[in-house]
Amino acid sequence: MLRIIGAAGVLAALLAWAPTGVYAQQPPVAVPTPGGDITVIADRLEHLGADNLLIGTGNVEITRGAARLTADRVEINRATGDSVAQGRVIFYDGEDRISAERIDYNFRTGTGVVHDGQARTAPYYRLSGERLERIGDSVYRIRRGVFTTCEADPPAWSFHVGEATADLNSYVYGTNASFWIRNVPVIPWIPFFAAAIRRERQTGFLFPKFGQSSSKGFGAEIPFFWAISDSQDATIAPLAYERRGFGLNADYRYVLSAENAGSLKGFYVREAAKADDDRGWIGGRHDWNITPELTLKADVRSVTDDDVFKDYGDPLKQRSEQRVDSNIFLSRRWTSWNLVGNAFWYQDLTTRRPVELHRLPEITLTGVRQPVPGAGGLLWELSGSTTRFVRDVGSDGTRIDANPRLSRPISPDGLFTVTPFVGGRATAYDRRVTGLHTSPDGIVTEETRDEFRMRRILEAGADLESIASRLYRPGRWGFDALLHTVEPRVNYTWADAQDADRLPNFTDLDRVDDQSRVEYSLTNRIRGRSKAPAGTEPVKLEVLRLMLGHSIDVKSDERRSGDAVGDLIVQPSQTVRFRGTVRHDTHGEGVRVATTDVSAQIARVGTSVGWRYSETQDVSFLQGAATADITPNLVGRVSTNWDIRDNRFIENRYAMDFRFQCYALTVEYVSRSREGGRGGENEIRFAVNLLGVGGPIGSSLGLGSLTSGGGTSSR
Repeated sequence: MLRIIGAAGVLAALLAWAPTGVYAQQPPVAVPTPGGDITVIADRLEHLGADNLLIGTGNVEITRGAARLTADRVEINRATGDSVAQGRVIFYDGEDRISAERIDYNFRTGTGVVHDGQARTAPYYRLSGERLERIGDSVYRIRRGVFTTCEADPPAWSFHVGEATADLNSYVYGTNASFWIRNVPVIPWIPFFAAAIRRERQTGFLFPKFGQSSSKGFGAEIPFFWAISDSQDATIAPLAYERRGFGLNADYRYVLSAENAGSLKGFYVREAAKADDDRGWIGGRHDWNITPELTLKADVRSVTDDDVFKDYGDPLKQRSEQRVDSNIFLSRRWTSWNLVGNAFWYQDLTTRRPVELHRLPEITLTGVRQPVPGAGGLLWELSGSTTRFVRDVGSDGTRIDANPRLSRPISPDGLFTVTPFVGGRATAYDRRVTGLHTSPDGIVTEETRDEFRMRRILEAGADLESIASRLYRPGRWGFDALLHTVEPRVNYTWADAQDADRLPNFTDLDRVDDQSRVEYSLTNRIRGRSKAPAGTEPVKLEVLRLMLGHSIDVKSDERRSGDAVGDLIVQPSQTVRFRGTVRHDTHGEGVRVATTDVSAQIARVGTSVGWRYSETQDVSFLQGAATADITPNLVGRVSTNWDIRDNRFIENRYAMDFRFQCYALTVEYVSRSREGGRGGENEIRFAVNLLGVGGPIGSSLGLGSLTSGGGTSSR
């Protein structure tokens, strides 16, 4: 008994001298610190009174405001707010998660150091480093860091930086960077790196684009995005062609207000390796809704020479451009009137001679059809314009035109509507044509002299139109309802022109002559409405449209039949569509113009085929394209343009898009044939889009990336 009492006394003495301890997990404990109270939970808490230390071990969790820290062991100095967390440490910095084996953190200042840690921030950003020093709310200074948006380890791609600063709610930027693919430094040194986090716009380099061309050699473009302010940014892309020289792409965008914005783009290359020429393209656009009724729109473009698009363009439509237009519009709208001032000029890329016909300016006034006060259903309308035509070679001058018209719609019992009309046109010129001149290269121009001329035209006629419809319900072909309409239309126009000889030939308006013409057409439409499950909206389609039209001049001294025209649209579902148009000469010349387009989307394959034919322009070619989702990560694309007349492929394109969790890679091969004495060209290009680093990017280089809709989208 005495032994038991003695042992108990010794144990009590030892406990009296030992630190206070709690060996089972306790309810949350509030601990005061210089930065405010913190809440601590742990399997075991030790209070070292002399050193103001609180030591938590086993499933430690500390919270203060939006910050939360978990670890195996944490030491907290209650006097200074300093803490050291070790063992499976996770620090929740708001929505961000930082993990490491050790974190030093001060609860008073909110600063600290993460040793060999990794930060994850929504939705997919990962940032790790040898040392992450917290210098502010969600702001870290990083040493020997790695940035990626990939989940795998090692990541499919990553940027390594020597020194960096990261705001986990905004951006990361650093110096002495390199780009890695898995464990291989593909680009061993990049002087500066920046990327946006949780925002679309951040200054920094976008991923480079590369290509190889049989005519230009190796090509590269390195885009740099500059977030100038919240309302303006720019993409500046130095580029180089092995066999041409160095150049630059630039794309500047600005927003002055919700109604006032624009852009300025430019392409330049110094062909030091070829002909030592300076070549380029520049374009600017501005849209300004000054008031709801007053708007200003400007679209100005220019090229240094006629062959810039042929040499540096990318899509076939761009490479075959025949002119470069510039327009400036100032328009004012009223309830029944519209006034437009337009300055229009262009560059003709098909001839070296300055034969362009500019309109500097053209002012147009249009009054829509409106009632004549007190005239009982009589309507009137007016269109008028004044134009100053300017050009270096050929006729120019001033033209003033006015075309008033009166009409009276009549609709007997709603069966049809007939609208007789009468009007006149007066057109004044300050030039008279004295002859024609043909240059050695075959260009015909007018010779004129100063002389006032007035052409007068009296017009009369009538429009006849009607519509008959029938609803089929239930419908057929899987439709809930079908609406069939028949729409006939007839127009008769009689015109008598006075003093119409020796006039300058500026536009179609100058070629109006005596006529007694009947134009008629018949349109059949079938519109369908799909069956819609409860809670969904039905799909409405124009299932079928067939229009047939013709015209004939019935003057007594000449009987001239116009072309027969047809337009057919067939769209039985949202996945299949056909359209064809044709213009056929009725005097034995056959088809003059024809186009057909058919497209289909079946499962994971989309296709389209189109034919373009024009007898007057000596054009007949076939276009085809297909896109296939080969696997969930692989998309194949192919397109072709075949000149049927010359039996040759103008351009073929083959592309593969590889799409993965954190990146996409595009590989495109383009083959172009010889054309107009120019050699053919073969190109292969590569473009990469890294998730979270830049926006969608196309594979086009140089001028093609600026004007074909890809490559310069803001980050």
